[in-house]
Amino acid sequence: MIHLCFGASVAGCLRHAFRKTADRVIGFPVDFSVGPIADLDKDPGISRHFDWQRETLHPVFGDLADDEPDFREALRELRAIKPETPVTIWTGDNASEQVGLRMVLHLMRDKGLSFEEVNTSRAMDGWNEGRDIRVDIRHSGECSPEQLMGFYQKDRTEIPAETVAQLAEEGALLLQSESLVRSWRDGRIMDEPETRDDEFIMKHARKLRPHGFLTAARLVGEVIGHTEQPLSDLWIESRIRALIKEGRIDFKGDLGSMRLYRVRAK
Repeated sequence: MIHLCFGASVAGCLRHAFRKTADRVIGFPVDFSVGPIADLDKDPGISRHFDWQRETLHPVFGDLADDEPDFREALRELRAIKPETPVTIWTGDNASEQVGLRMVLHLMRDKGLSFEEVNTSRAMDGWNEGRDIRVDIRHSGECSPEQLMGFYQKDRTEIPAETVAQLAEEGALLLQSESLVRSWRDGRIMDEPETRDDEFIMKHARKLRPHGFLTAARLVGEVIGHTEQPLSDLWIESRIRALIKEGRIDFKGDLGSMRLYRVRAK
């Protein structure tokens, strides 16, 4: 079995979950909800996406350039899947995983494969039944390896051929999209303006204003803790810098990293 997933965290958890089997995990280390995705299956589009990452996102640790060879390798492995190979695609109710699902189905459209899916959002709803404390997830990467193995055993379903064809068509359109931001709403992937999250960030910046200047990382954590859809810390921090440039947030320090400067809403 080959498992396809979207995000470094879920890829790591799946590799741990299936470490004692012959199953193989192909993980795409990209947040498909932000950044250019036009021609992301080809060299120019890949370069454009990772150039955007390097220009826009400021990592706290490591180098975003490290993800590019991993992404290219995942594409190579995807294209090398043989027609008789069983494939499970891991998704959740969020833009990144839903874009990833459509993209890989488009890229494998001519292989004659059958596909199974594990939607971790729906699987977690079942896991919560009868429990005193409910656990809600925004992305498959928030599940433990044990939960993922349980979902694989009980919650994977075959994707009907007509659904595969429809999702592959949507994937082709997504790979032509010029948008930079995408949301998952009402079962659909929606293009959004780059400013989509700005008012939400400002709401929490104003909430923290009585505490004075706080590290940007503190504001990032506040936003992540209250958002319903998964937002990466690097994306939120990039929008904080955009709001600083617009004059809506004051700052002190070095904008090179979210841990090196403090912010306060005006």
